[in-house]
Amino acid sequence: MKKKTLTGRENQKISLGQLLQNSAEQYGSNPFVTQAETGECLTYVEFNQLTNHIAHGLISLGVGDKEYVAIMLPNCVQFLASSYALKKIGAIEVAINNNTRGPSLTRMINMTKCRILITAGEYLQQLSEVVEGLDYIERVIMMDDHHFASKLFPNLEVLPWQSILGESDSNFLCEFSDEEIAVILFTSGTTGVSKGCDIPHRSSVRAAESMIEAFNLNEQDCVYTPYPLYHVGATQYDILPAMMVGGQAIIRQGFSLSHFWSDICRYKATWFMSLGSVQQLLWTAEPCIEEVQHNLRFIWGTPLPVNHDDFEERFHLKLVRGTGYGSTEAGGVALPLFDKSGAGKVLDRYKVAIVDGDDNELSAGESGELVIRPLEPSIMASKYIGMPEETAKAWRNSWFYTGDLARLDEEGDLFWLARMSERIRVKGEMVSAYEIEEGIFTHPSVTDCAVIGISDGTGEEQVKAFVTLKEQKTLALEELRLFCAPIMSHFMVPTVLKVIKEMPRTQTGKPAKAELQKIQ
Repeated sequence: MKKKTLTGRENQKISLGQLLQNSAEQYGSNPFVTQAETGECLTYVEFNQLTNHIAHGLISLGVGDKEYVAIMLPNCVQFLASSYALKKIGAIEVAINNNTRGPSLTRMINMTKCRILITAGEYLQQLSEVVEGLDYIERVIMMDDHHFASKLFPNLEVLPWQSILGESDSNFLCEFSDEEIAVILFTSGTTGVSKGCDIPHRSSVRAAESMIEAFNLNEQDCVYTPYPLYHVGATQYDILPAMMVGGQAIIRQGFSLSHFWSDICRYKATWFMSLGSVQQLLWTAEPCIEEVQHNLRFIWGTPLPVNHDDFEERFHLKLVRGTGYGSTEAGGVALPLFDKSGAGKVLDRYKVAIVDGDDNELSAGESGELVIRPLEPSIMASKYIGMPEETAKAWRNSWFYTGDLARLDEEGDLFWLARMSERIRVKGEMVSAYEIEEGIFTHPSVTDCAVIGISDGTGEEQVKAFVTLKEQKTLALEELRLFCAPIMSHFMVPTVLKVIKEMPRTQTGKPAKAELQKIQ
């Protein structure tokens, strides 16, 4: 007997485009997506019609089944609609990180041999720097600045956005398998080069279902997401779950501390995913009246050293103790648990294990590398596009090697500990950068921090801490060392300190440690 899922699809062949059409039929005039900056709101029917106009227009341009089309846009309704238009016609979205420049941008666009790029005027400078190296782009579709782009790219066909909107708003059959690839999403690139993952339709749906199950989401819920639409967080864990239950999604072009509580109150958001150091930023901000006059019922996300009880009492909401576990490659692997810390309950569609350096499986309570195997087809990426050596390194022996240090408890629940690449070797000890950051975050002057290892010339490393500080606060190395000494092992105490004005970040809000390595 086939297992019933929250979509009611019984593991049938249903694409993301078909899911949108089903939601539009079921939820009709209910509001679906709102742009926070402008207040522009589209209902399910209106959003579905917009995607159909775009889809018919792309077909008229010759976009075919399984063709790659690049999107490089800010968070906006048009980005989301273009993404679902491609999903309706069986084409594959290549979601470009709009902060990327130079060779990395060239590589992202070239690796899938895209002929069409959908973009906006604010990215023309970045694109002009690499246009000579874009080997396959033939057409550029501009949201704005069409005439300027035509002059900048004389050898390309440049079309205004309006010209690709087809006259018809009729639906599509979308009768291709949900095992087909829907989108190429790039990993965060926290410590190195971003890698492009081929994400099937089913992988996205199953990740969204895990959110619906974990938080009992329904038609009355409204998610607030300032995270980029070129990343798995906003698309699979925020917007898609909202769509599948008939809820609302509020999108903003990046997290803004000054707008956060006013947005939450204005749009009556009921849940929010906290990535990076957002919890810490909220906690260290000056209190405001909106932070207790809102409709949020819970916040969940990456863990930080903010006391749960104090956080809940101050902000009058539930801070989910479990973080969940997922990745661009693997999808949603573990359900976040409301009242238990750690990553959470491993879903029955995955097999996970903890292994040592020789690939021996470890017992409950022992720490090692987390490896994952899907027990259902097409719920994970299968490769890194154009990177066969990286693919072979990560997918081997029928397992995906995550590069994450983790453990399982006696109940089989997962606990994430650190990125293995972020461990620092100090005097023979392997130290977790995350654990050091946990301690530094509790310093009353610190608003943000990140820790990396730097060579000491002997094959060992020193602990280097980067911090941002509250206004009119200072922090010297010796003061930090004295603060850290009672709360962490002596070999974990930072030996180098760099105070910076702003923390460089990946698209998911994590400190960009590859960039920090370049700062002297």
